[in-house]
Amino acid sequence: MSIVQHVDDTLEKELRRGPLHGVNAQVAFETPNSDWSARRSGLCVNLFLHSIEEDTAQRQTGDSSIIDEHGVVVGYHRPARHFRLGYALTVWGQSPRDEHRLLGTLLEWCVATERLTPYPGLSAGPLSLKLRETPEGAEPLATKLWSSLGTPARPVLDLMVTVPVTRPGATVETEPVKGLTLRAARLESPAMPAQPRGARRPRRNVEEIV
Repeated sequence: MSIVQHVDDTLEKELRRGPLHGVNAQVAFETPNSDWSARRSGLCVNLFLHSIEEDTAQRQTGDSSIIDEHGVVVGYHRPARHFRLGYALTVWGQSPRDEHRLLGTLLEWCVATERLTPYPGLSAGPLSLKLRETPEGAEPLATKLWSSLGTPARPVLDLMVTVPVTRPGATVETEPVKGLTLRAARLESPAMPAQPRGARRPRRNVEEIV
């Protein structure tokens, strides 16, 4: 299962045990175009994945050492890269009042939730959740979304999930150093003149070889 599928499953799980607990509503990940909206029936929360981009502000360089129980470096771990998955969260119901009621509950949940517990099997770590802010002067997501899909406009929560994607590390291929050997050898020195009795003898030169 891909990491995007894991994020989808995590979102659905968190929604069903949170704001959708006890609510008879579908959770869909379809493209909300005119064909889909015409075939839809019943109350539905749609999470349309509209963008995937890397969060370069969290990118790290350099590798971390992997040390076994004996304190020996057995490999190197590369830092994870973080990606932002943008979901357009919309509510589809029988009446605008039903949609607004559930949309308000989802908005409160988005504001109160900062972390998502990954679905079992996802080894990338915790997922962060927040609502994306539209920069001043930029075109809102709702305007771009509905104009491109040809669907009547409706409120959109621009949900952003950041997921760390791990990268394969490197294994140490050379034999680890298990110790050092010290050897001493006497160096031949030129003949020294006779020393007066009682004078200190010169120290021997010792070469250390590692």
